[in-house]
Amino acid sequence: MSTLTNIVNLYCRTDPATYDGSGNATLTITVGNFSSVAATGPVSLKVITPFYANVNALPTVSGATSSWLYQNTAVDVPSIIQVAFSGFPANSSQTISVSLSLASGAPNIPSFGRAIFTTDAANTTDQDSDLTRNVWPFLFVRASLGTPTAGNTNLYFTTPQIPLVAGGSAAYLPFSFYNGAGTLLSGTDCPARFTFATPFYTRVTSAGRPSGFTALYENNDPAIPSVYQLAVPAGVGLLGPTVPTTINIPFQVQTGAPRDLIPTTAIVVPTGTDTQGDLSTALTRFDILSSVNTAV
Repeated sequence: MSTLTNIVNLYCRTDPATYDGSGNATLTITVGNFSSVAATGPVSLKVITPFYANVNALPTVSGATSSWLYQNTAVDVPSIIQVAFSGFPANSSQTISVSLSLASGAPNIPSFGRAIFTTDAANTTDQDSDLTRNVWPFLFVRASLGTPTAGNTNLYFTTPQIPLVAGGSAAYLPFSFYNGAGTLLSGTDCPARFTFATPFYTRVTSAGRPSGFTALYENNDPAIPSVYQLAVPAGVGLLGPTVPTTINIPFQVQTGAPRDLIPTTAIVVPTGTDTQGDLSTALTRFDILSSVNTAV
């Protein structure tokens, strides 16, 4: 077993960004190390894109290498880029600019993305003393569009906030899918598509995954999200707009996770002959409360 000898204190934050009239924005991310001890092993920034947003080009960063961890051009699937450093100086920070563009048909209310700055899984020398400042959800501002033409569905979902013990057992998180346009015996005609990237230090266990659940991208590093998609069966709203289709997904908070509220975002979109106007209600943040078992 390797011994972690350097205690570092990495963090990241972002400045607000606005999409211009052409749908372009520049996200400014600050990464840093609060510690008086330098990181001597590999550390990296991970950027998880919002839904309906694309990275125009990988950022050029002095002393670092940028790459795609996962790239997907579908508007309802996030992509992940990585900016990798071989180490990071003590008591220092660096600013990184990422250019993004808004895809056509984006909701009036944009979803948030995430910036994550941590030591890498291969780093055997550095240990971060506080993981509560390593993740920063970022939002964009955009000009409001005219009300889009309504479709034949109005999909949205809800899920409760549940506490999970870091390193403990997995638990099912119920996702309830609604169709606000549903009427008795008239629900969605086609399966809906539900997509999310996992929260920080959280994974979906292989056991207990529901039918129609697909891994688009999986990474064993707890600091790097995996991306999943669920086919929600047709018929959402079949018993009216207040009766959901509920599907359970097993989540587990991994060992070493911070004791914190860990956010991510997800979206549910219609497919096939089903359509929806503004998808602002179709995307929602959900959180997992990471806790520590103090029982003796």
